[in-house]
Amino acid sequence: MSLVTDEWAYALCGGTAATESFTFGSATVVIGDAGTLIIVEAGDALDRSCVWNADEVRVLGPAPTPVRKRLVEEPWEWGADDTKLPIHLAVRTSEDLVYLGTGSVTQAGTVLRPGSDEHVLTDCVLRLASPLRQPGLDRVRPPLPSADLPNLEWLGQVNGDRAGALEQFITGWHPTTSETAEPPSVQAAVPDLPAGLRQLYRLAQHRPRCL
Repeated sequence: MSLVTDEWAYALCGGTAATESFTFGSATVVIGDAGTLIIVEAGDALDRSCVWNADEVRVLGPAPTPVRKRLVEEPWEWGADDTKLPIHLAVRTSEDLVYLGTGSVTQAGTVLRPGSDEHVLTDCVLRLASPLRQPGLDRVRPPLPSADLPNLEWLGQVNGDRAGALEQFITGWHPTTSETAEPPSVQAAVPDLPAGLRQLYRLAQHRPRCL
């Protein structure tokens, strides 16, 4: 893991004059005759490309066709001398570009493009050849401030007041999204449920994601 310039990183793929660059979401993929460079933004999120953990970088699409072909289809992964082209991984922070090293595709998801026989790359998991150490991981995937996370007081009631623990957990992690009550047909079935499930559905009326 090291700080590099854009010119240095692009040179890994053959230089800026000999590469194609594709940006989608928070990812930039550079394709060249000498290899592939994937740059993601620093941060921690489920809905965009980023460093997932010390071992993995995840890229979320939809990705352009050349990116899918380079990362997923076998013929695009090999050079003229039958050696596999390297995939280089980097993270752009607010101050610099951090080079993570090389990686390999371990999982990829595709969907069929509507009205076409072509598939679209929706997500891709790349495993780093050398896992990140904690200081490096914190640099490219900064931990969330503890003040932004709900507290864990509900754990103290799990073996006693379980109903109270459930309510504290759900209300802490799932803010209300609507003040509209559930339809009468749903509410009518609630009394027939065990007490724990009845409480869960009551809390979920305005917090559907907790289900």
